[in-house]
Amino acid sequence: MDHLHQHFGSRSVWEKYDVSNALTINVTEIWGNDEAPTSVVESKAISSTIIDNWLDEAPSKYILAHPHTRLLRLIWVGLDPATYRASPSTRDLQRLLATWDLQDGYDYALSCFAGVSALPTRGDTRVFTVTYHPKLAMSWSHTVSDGVPCTQVVVFAEGEERTELLGALKSKWAPSLVSHPMFPAFLCSLMLSQEMDTTLDDIKGTVREVEARTGHHRFTTRRQTRPAAGELGNLSAQMSGCAAKLANGTRKLQVIESLNSFMLHHASVQDTPILRKPRSAFEKDQGSFLYPRIHTKPIPNPSADDNDEHDDNRPSSTTLVTSYHALVAHRTQMQTVDSAYVQQRVQVQIAALFHLIAQQDNAIAFETASATRSIAKDSLRDSSSMKMLALVAMFFLPGSFVAALFSTPLFVWDGEEPGTGIGVATRPQFKLFWAVAVPLTVLTFVLYGVWIVAQKRRERRRLRVGDV
Repeated sequence: MDHLHQHFGSRSVWEKYDVSNALTINVTEIWGNDEAPTSVVESKAISSTIIDNWLDEAPSKYILAHPHTRLLRLIWVGLDPATYRASPSTRDLQRLLATWDLQDGYDYALSCFAGVSALPTRGDTRVFTVTYHPKLAMSWSHTVSDGVPCTQVVVFAEGEERTELLGALKSKWAPSLVSHPMFPAFLCSLMLSQEMDTTLDDIKGTVREVEARTGHHRFTTRRQTRPAAGELGNLSAQMSGCAAKLANGTRKLQVIESLNSFMLHHASVQDTPILRKPRSAFEKDQGSFLYPRIHTKPIPNPSADDNDEHDDNRPSSTTLVTSYHALVAHRTQMQTVDSAYVQQRVQVQIAALFHLIAQQDNAIAFETASATRSIAKDSLRDSSSMKMLALVAMFFLPGSFVAALFSTPLFVWDGEEPGTGIGVATRPQFKLFWAVAVPLTVLTFVLYGVWIVAQKRRERRRLRVGDV
């Protein structure tokens, strides 16, 4: 099975992460104490030059005068929304993945568009992945060392996703929940669920404005809603965008359901109690620091000292994961119902805008047709007027031609033929007139014929090129 994950992980569907140089690495650590009801979260930036020192830090320390054990280590990959700088460098990331044995898991996460997976167990280490392209890629390992569970996480998250995850991490989670292997999956489910709420809320606001604009609703409380501004075509595009967001939300809800099912399936992996080594009298006095207890599902241990007994009334990690899973699963069901309801409202508004745009286009077409009829009537009147002018011109044209011809110096009007008293002789210019006018007229018609033939050939050539 491990070879199969490696096979899929050899081909990434994500954009290649390539940061040549990064001076710092953003990390988050969660510390827990058996006597404290909540864990302590520390987020900081460490220099890339002291990675080895950070990795070798002791797993226990005092916080507010109380001993705490490190339960989770998390490396943030990608652009920091606070500084707008990407970290860690590609070299440091590969180094951390190799140290925590997360290379195969991280590569497999980057080979998926969405989903959750568990890689084969390697000794006492279990590796899991969560992917939601292109916003989230997480791989984490869970190991129990000296009886204390520890989770090591590498997560690619930028922008709102990182902000949501940081906000979720800073909540007051019980140490027993943080120590559970499914805690990172629970964080991802919580983040995606909150993003879904935000998306639905934004879409509802847009739909309410469009409903006020179109009037296609029966909500009596919408009288104070501001109508959407803009052309109907732009509003239709907005509704199409909302429909696309809801389609993406459907995928997100399916990923959340997969995460919930995955958490429920692996909820019992932490049933083994925290292991304890035999302790000396000195260790018994310092035991709360050397071997801090993290509440998991209690199993009777007759050989344990009375001092080792802890409060069985506190819920175990399995109980917390199961109860939280039930809550998130119920919210997911309600979000699915709400998403379907909003999607129907969006489709109604898309149809309403389509009909309004069609009515608007029909009105414009009617106005255009009316204007065309008016233009046609005016053209008809103009044509009648032109005909009348042509008739008038034809009436006067013969007389005008004769007057013009008689006014030209082509004839000798004073000449008389013998015995008649009337005579019209021609001048030499008369022959010159016809010698120039006739060839010029013929040349004009020839040039016009050549131009017509050239136009027809060009049209036939254009048609042949278009057919090819």
